[in-house]
Order: sequence, then structure tokens, then C-alpha cells
Amino acid sequence: MMKVRFWGTRGSIATPGRSTTRYGGNTSCVELRADNQLIVFDAGTGIRELGNELLKKYKSQPLTIHVFISHTHWDHIQGFPFFLPAYEPKNTVHLYGPPGRDKALDQILTIQMDSDYFPVELGSMTPNLHVHELRDDVTIGKLTVKHFYLNHPALCLSYRVSDGRNTVVYATDNEPYQGTLFRHELKTSKASDFPMYLDEKFVEFLSGTDLLIGEAQYTVEEYKKKRGWGHSPIEALVRFAVQGNAKKLALFHHDPIHDDKFVDEMVKEAKRLVKLFNGKTECLGASEGMEIALRK
Repeated sequence: MMKVRFWGTRGSIATPGRSTTRYGGNTSCVELRADNQLIVFDAGTGIRELGNELLKKYKSQPLTIHVFISHTHWDHIQGFPFFLPAYEPKNTVHLYGPPGRDKALDQILTIQMDSDYFPVELGSMTPNLHVHELRDDVTIGKLTVKHFYLNHPALCLSYRVSDGRNTVVYATDNEPYQGTLFRHELKTSKASDFPMYLDEKFVEFLSGTDLLIGEAQYTVEEYKKKRGWGHSPIEALVRFAVQGNAKKLALFHHDPIHDDKFVDEMVKEAKRLVKLFNGKTECLGASEGMEIALRK
């Protein structure tokens, strides 16, 4: 069995307050349990509460934690300095992510905790902290973790985790290539197929997943004004999910200006689009504390 729990579902910046209590105001962090392994997707502000829960539950028991960072924009790493299990010498923490364009992944994480920004340095964490720049698939016990590059201003990875029975795909901060990449430069019909081909490769990557945690930050109208920012209109995400026959779709990375009522409407729209596209994907809005168990 795979079990997923959401600790942070918000995009861009944390948004605490009365209007976001149901879906949550913490930035991206998702816990996945399978084969007695602990995997964490992203280290936004939600990872702080996850860390507190781990310390309370396991107390003196040593932990091995695998944290997969999609990319190093603030809302996906800003919680890591507050992840208390990473300060315990008995624990082992593996951090995975894409290589930076001009800095190594460990350099970026070190800079975030420079004394100009934070009172404790990265070196004060457990000596068993290992940073891995991903270039190949990762095997953790019986789990296989594959990655796929998304369309975002920073190098950004999607992850597909499988235990041989169930599969979860985590794909946040992605913009459809079609209509954005080389939009003004394309002149030949052969070249104009390239963005569509890249979107098709993403659909291939998520194909058949039991759960797609996908970013749907914008409505179609909002997206018209924010094209090129690296985020998806809801229509594109639902279309990809249906094309890939994803069984469940969790709308994720809610925009900071979207309150609970607005996200409710986004979920309704996603369900309407599934029917419009003749799909069978079950849609839901990811909310803090929500747990999803996958069994086959």
C-alpha cells in the first residue's frame, strides 16, 4: 500500500488566514509512505509540521528520510531550515533535486542558510545529510523513482514513484509547452510540432498513474495574463491527466490569491472538464492533512 499525506499545498508564498483554512496556507510539501520507506516531495513551509510530527511519533528511533526537491524556488525549499529531524545526528537525510544552472544543488541550499538569511548554517545539521543531483533513476528499497523535466523558469523535476503495484506522480510548477515554447520563432510545420511533442512526453511520463499530484495554479482567464510564468491553467492539467488515464488527480499548488471558495470552484471546473474530455479521472483539491491510500 502507498499512503500520501499533504503537509503544504500552496504555491508561491505561504497564505495563512481564515480564508485558506480548509485547503491550507503552507507551501509545497507532500509525504509518501510505501515499502517502509519515507519519501517527501518538496520542502516548503509545510515540511516544518511534518518534521514535528516525525519527532513526536518516532522520538529516539533513527530515521532515514528521502526528500525530493522539484526545484529551488523559495516556496519549495524555504521550510527545510525548520525541518527539525535534519538536525538530529542519529537521522539520515537524502536530498535529491536538479542541478542548478550556475550553482550546484548543495551550494544553493548552503546559500539559503547563509548567516545573512538564517542564523544556523547547513553544516549544523546532521552529518548524515547527503545531497544528490539527479541524473538517473533512484532505487529506494523496492521503490523506483523516475524523474522528468518540466517547463518552468528554473530547472524543475517531476517525480514518478512506483512500488510495482501502485504509482504516484508529483508534478508541480509546469506550463504546457504548446503555445508557449518558441511561439514567435516557429515557421515550419515540422518545428511547430515540437511543443506538442514535449507535452506528449509528459503525458507519457504520467501515463497510468494511480495518483497525479498536479499543479493547476490558474484559471484559463488568469493564464492569459501570466503566460510564460511556468504554471498551468486548469484546463491543460486536466487534459494531460485524462490523456494519461490518471486514476486520481489532486489539484495542487493553489495560487495565493485563491481562497477556499475559489479552490472549490476550481475543483468543480476540473470535474466538468473531465466529462468534457470523456475521461474517467477522479478530481479532488489537495488540502493540508488530507491522506490518500492507494491499494491494488
